[in-house]
Amino acid sequence: MKKGFVKILECFNIPEFGLITELQHNENGIPPNTEILKSETEESWVVKRRVLSGILLVEGLETKFDCETESEHISNRYKTADELKVAIEKELEKRKNKIYWYLLKPKNKKQKVKPEIGTELKIKTTPQHRI
Repeated sequence: MKKGFVKILECFNIPEFGLITELQHNENGIPPNTEILKSETEESWVVKRRVLSGILLVEGLETKFDCETESEHISNRYKTADELKVAIEKELEKRKNKIYWYLLKPKNKKQKVKPEIGTELKIKTTPQHRI
């Protein structure tokens, strides 16, 4: 993954919450209010905050970035200790591959709500939001 870009791996629109999006990037975090855009269509989304893994937080294994000053977490339930262990391993593998969850919102209400899976979007940097 090139610096200055994110790749959309997954995206869910959850009413009353927003777009939970799995992004792959090579940045040192993505601060709140950072705009990511699709240059061909000029569609863009704004990062509201990072979504942390509850299971990794509990284990003290979640990757955190100083610039990500706003966050939430999602926790799942597991029936067995083995299921929990597998889930932790999967999340840790994602972190090794620089994959993280973020809450996004469309910048323009007239555009498509969700970015397409597999799309690479450019990170728009501003002087106050250097990544």
